[in-house]
Amino acid sequence: MLVLRVGLGIIFPFHAWLKLNPTGPSKGPAGFIGFLKQSGVPLPRLLGWVVILLESVGAALLIVGLGTRIVALGLAIDMLVAILLVKRRMAKARFMEPNGTGWEFEFALMIASITLVFTGAGSIALDRVFGL
Repeated sequence: MLVLRVGLGIIFPFHAWLKLNPTGPSKGPAGFIGFLKQSGVPLPRLLGWVVILLESVGAALLIVGLGTRIVALGLAIDMLVAILLVKRRMAKARFMEPNGTGWEFEFALMIASITLVFTGAGSIALDRVFGL
């Protein structure tokens, strides 16, 4: 579980950076929130920041194993929405695409997150220290 937590904790901040970087594809938080609004996501400002915090602060919490099940559930939902909203609805992507734009990577991240929801942080984690 330690390897899985640390691996996810390393990957997700890069997703957050894509949303925070004003010169990136999302054009910063305002651009990401605007995308959510345009896509019909309810409460886009709130949920936009929830996603950014999950992918950044939540990733750090995963690495140390604190609040693992809750953070992992949030990340699993995040990836499910990314698959359904961005990959399937907007890009019309199949599971695997020849140009690498499929949704298999997000699916793998979702499954890894769901695994942590069911298993918890494992024995080397702050959750265990605090009896969570």
